[in-house]
Amino acid sequence: MGRNTNAVPSLDKIPDLPSLEAGATLLESSSRGAFHALAVDHLLLERPGTAWWIDTYGHAQTEPLADVAPSRRVLKKIQIARAFTAYQHYTLCDRLLEDPDYGKLASVDQDDVGLIVAPAIDGLYRDDDLNQDESERMVVSALARLAAAARRYECPVLMSKARDDEFAKPIDNLVDERIECLETDEGARFIGKEFESLVYPVGNGMFQTTLAFWKQVLEAREPAYPTSITAGSIREVA
Repeated sequence: MGRNTNAVPSLDKIPDLPSLEAGATLLESSSRGAFHALAVDHLLLERPGTAWWIDTYGHAQTEPLADVAPSRRVLKKIQIARAFTAYQHYTLCDRLLEDPDYGKLASVDQDDVGLIVAPAIDGLYRDDDLNQDESERMVVSALARLAAAARRYECPVLMSKARDDEFAKPIDNLVDERIECLETDEGARFIGKEFESLVYPVGNGMFQTTLAFWKQVLEAREPAYPTSITAGSIREVA
């Protein structure tokens, strides 16, 4: 993807992003970059703390995450477990709460869980191989386990929906906070219950949803971040 280095003008203040509080936060946005940016921003601000990312549909690919991050140093704080079926996703949610041995390569350290990430959380439970009752039961149980993990680890759970419909209603019932990222002529705007901010205006009257846009936002926020951590890469744990 090409980068438009002129898409975002320089500002003399640090742009705002919503902070993620303990509990479940739903991000409503058509841009994967906005989701990545919130997760990376939280990790850069909230040291120490590792993100346990339960991935679906390839959201947690190294390249786009590295493109958004102002430095690869943040990648060492991301532990990824990938699910390709509803049963795998359910098992990973359950293990995060109950099993001290998370996958083959890592154990969950209660003192080091800073963020849980679950994009498109309802997506795999829509599989045609599951009947409706089983799908609904599994997605509700998975959500309950993530909510319990948020309480146990006292950390945020950042999630998004695959689709906004009746099947996804249990997500609405679970979340403590809802953040909407709007695409406007003036730029990206985040709106929450107690938060509304124009993140970063664009200079040409067109909203940029590219990863380059979000990278520039995080680069502009670097003065807000604490001392750098050492370089690293995303770690696959399951």
